[in-house]
Amino acid sequence: MAPLALQLCGAMCLILVAGGEARLQAGREDPIIGSTVIHAPNVATDAMKASAAIHTYLGESKARDKVWDQTVEARANAPALYPAKLTDLLKAQNKTIDVLGKATELASKSMAAAKDSQTSAETLYKGKMDGLSKDRVGADFKSEAADLKMAMQVP
Repeated sequence: MAPLALQLCGAMCLILVAGGEARLQAGREDPIIGSTVIHAPNVATDAMKASAAIHTYLGESKARDKVWDQTVEARANAPALYPAKLTDLLKAQNKTIDVLGKATELASKSMAAAKDSQTSAETLYKGKMDGLSKDRVGADFKSEAADLKMAMQVP
């Protein structure tokens, strides 16, 4: 390496070491200025809640299907268990219906929030487009350039 490159490399190492020592000596617990700390979201949005509720419904529906299969099997192979399995099936169906109602409610709330957000965005951007049309958007710049070129030509 060239001597200048070695000097620059040495200077950069010295700066890095000095900066590290200064940070250690400060003994502060707050992050270094300019550092970025990314945290996981701690507040569930309406869409996140609706998605979780739908997944819960799908899980309950799968459990209900399993109870249904057991009920059908009990009817064919163990008739004495059939009344108990019908009761289990009724409980599973009621639970699935309750979970579906919650999922539907959360999904409609999420949809309403999304529609409100879309409406406000459309209003905002329509206003911006109207603001653009007030300026010289759509002007015939080619003819203006040609006129200016003719005016600036030296005879």
